[in-house]
Amino acid sequence: MQTQLRPFTFAGHTLFRVDFDPATLHPADLFWLAHHAQITRFAPRRQAEHLAGRIAAAAALRHAGSDSPATGIGAHREPLWPQGFCGSITHAAGVAIAVAVKRDSATQGIGIDRETLLDERSAPDIAEGALQAGERLRLHQTSLPYPVAVTLAFSAKESLFKALFPQVKTRFGFECAELLSVTEGRLELRLTQPLGPFGVNERFIVHWLQNQSTLMTLAHY
Repeated sequence: MQTQLRPFTFAGHTLFRVDFDPATLHPADLFWLAHHAQITRFAPRRQAEHLAGRIAAAAALRHAGSDSPATGIGAHREPLWPQGFCGSITHAAGVAIAVAVKRDSATQGIGIDRETLLDERSAPDIAEGALQAGERLRLHQTSLPYPVAVTLAFSAKESLFKALFPQVKTRFGFECAELLSVTEGRLELRLTQPLGPFGVNERFIVHWLQNQSTLMTLAHY
């Protein structure tokens, strides 16, 4: 599969981006993955996304100091990171991005998400499903166009949940976190219920960056 790998910096972390062409995927490309047998049932486009994400993750792990191979797949299809490291992968529209860091006192979990900006037509439906009434009101009060604000809130929750999942170890919904505030490049979420070791009302900062037709978020704790 044709890929192009490059690093970039976001919110104080080095991330790795892979631009890829799903149409160039060859079945033999998947043999690079130790868990290739687990993705044989994926649609070809999904296989390409998965491979690109693992290529980015392998580069991120090398940068973080790990010599482990590409990450495997957990029971909930989550990436499995080597002991002593945490990371996150996101992919959409021919782009995969990954980050990996050593677990230490400063970082125990990290999550990233990249979304194509919603339009005026789809934003209200997404907001209705992912946000409470108070959150929707706060988004209307920001200076951001409403579709951008909804994309941001959706992506921020995705990033936070990716960061928390290795500790929580079970699926949880958008209602478990509430958007409190949005400022340029940062927003704050709080948990509305306990999640694993994380208590109700625990607060998290999520960093964000809008770039043309996409928006990216990063959460860590």
